[in-house]
Amino acid sequence: MRGRKPSVLSLTPSDTDRLRTTAHSDCLPWYQVRRAKIVLAIAAGQRTRDVAAHLGCGAATVWRTCARYRQQGLDGLWADGREGRSGRLEQITPVQRAQIVGLARLEPVAKGLHITHWSSQDLARQAVEDGIVSSISPATVRRLLHDADLQPHRTRYWKTARLGARFKERAGQALGCCGNAERPAGRGIWVVCVDEIPTFQILERQPLRRALPGSVEQQEFDYTRHGAANRLVFLVVHTGLMGLAFLAQNDNEHYLPELELYRQHHKELRGVFLIQGGGASHIAGTTHRYLARSHGWWKPRYTPANAPWLDQAEILIHAFKHYYLKRASWETKEEFRTHVMASWPEYNHRYAHPFEWMWTYHKMRQWFAKHAS
Repeated sequence: MRGRKPSVLSLTPSDTDRLRTTAHSDCLPWYQVRRAKIVLAIAAGQRTRDVAAHLGCGAATVWRTCARYRQQGLDGLWADGREGRSGRLEQITPVQRAQIVGLARLEPVAKGLHITHWSSQDLARQAVEDGIVSSISPATVRRLLHDADLQPHRTRYWKTARLGARFKERAGQALGCCGNAERPAGRGIWVVCVDEIPTFQILERQPLRRALPGSVEQQEFDYTRHGAANRLVFLVVHTGLMGLAFLAQNDNEHYLPELELYRQHHKELRGVFLIQGGGASHIAGTTHRYLARSHGWWKPRYTPANAPWLDQAEILIHAFKHYYLKRASWETKEEFRTHVMASWPEYNHRYAHPFEWMWTYHKMRQWFAKHAS
């Protein structure tokens, strides 16, 4: 392969040993590993273009890395390069810092802009236009916001719960059951969370290109849809084990037979605290009558309205999707069903564990007292 042959790079024996150790490390920063590989390759006589192609970087990166080693040795090679750029941030006064942070907390419309959120480049430009600073780079803005723990470019979905006496009662019951699931389990009473995944789309994407050196996995954006499926999941809280069933329809007529089947499979238990949301199949009259006829074996507890995150089955659904559904492709609905039914026992064997639930009943009461008003 053609390519400019760089000048000879000489290494001392001690540097060679340290570079080899770094190049094979799995725990050091990635840039140190790559720089070590570059220096070793160039010292071995490889051409710049070959090294750049092999490591997935530009030829200029190879030249800069070698120049860094020649001028500064290993200490300069290992440095991340940010220490020398801190001067501009130090020149900004505390008042200017506060003004830029205050600007980032404003909606862009307050400045007559129609963008929906700030980027570091937009903030840098606006700070100059407002006369806060004479000049500032987007990188400096990012570091300043990082120090203030402010991320105006990010957003997270949230569903506001309806706070009231009903919320406090239901949340307390759900958290009390899940937070103390091991105690009743010792007496033969489990805490089980249940939730549905309605109308999950069965998609076929071809081809799926697996990851190769220098290239991440690629998945075709276009897909063929092979219908949808309804699934019902059970989570045993004190063990983290799951159960799964398919529902022909997401309604109480198909929900109740699965509850009865679960009960028949666990006849040895004295009862189950059933944590479930307020979906139509859970609050239907026939569902209430069925639970009442169990003579206390089923002990239903409902999560508050607009607070499905209190059901730990939601965490299980996301975990199962991550391991078994996120990157898969299916040609038929039956293939999807076969895959799922084979996957959930494997999940129990490989990944199941009790989820660490940090929001306790006591913390909920404190939070409720602060926000309910």
